[in-house]
Amino acid sequence: MKLEYPYGIEVSSDFGKIPLIKIPLPVCSPLGFINFTFLFDTGADVASLPAYAAEKLGIDLDQCAQIPMSGYEGTTIFVYKSQIKIRFNKLFAIPCVFNPNEDVPILLGRVGILNRFNIILDGKRKQIVFEEI
Repeated sequence: MKLEYPYGIEVSSDFGKIPLIKIPLPVCSPLGFINFTFLFDTGADVASLPAYAAEKLGIDLDQCAQIPMSGYEGTTIFVYKSQIKIRFNKLFAIPCVFNPNEDVPILLGRVGILNRFNIILDGKRKQIVFEEI
């Protein structure tokens, strides 16, 4: 099974047009599926969402372990370790963290994804292709 998503474009005054890969994915909650748009980030270890999303997904952050996480800028914050179930060709769980900073982007990282899919960045067609392994 192949899943294809077009590149978006972000315009930077310093670098011009930058391809942006945003993937809409339904995430399982006690009330059904909630759609989130994830920025696919091959530099991110794990999926990351702002803490407000945990409540929407029925996840009690008080029951989650807090772990330190460092970003590329070198700062360390404590995030809440959990997992979410996404529907991405089929339903499966991936590890995630919830960030107490409400302004962070929703990221889809490598863990739980790269072991399930071959990924092709197709510059000619301006799309990303996920092919189930």
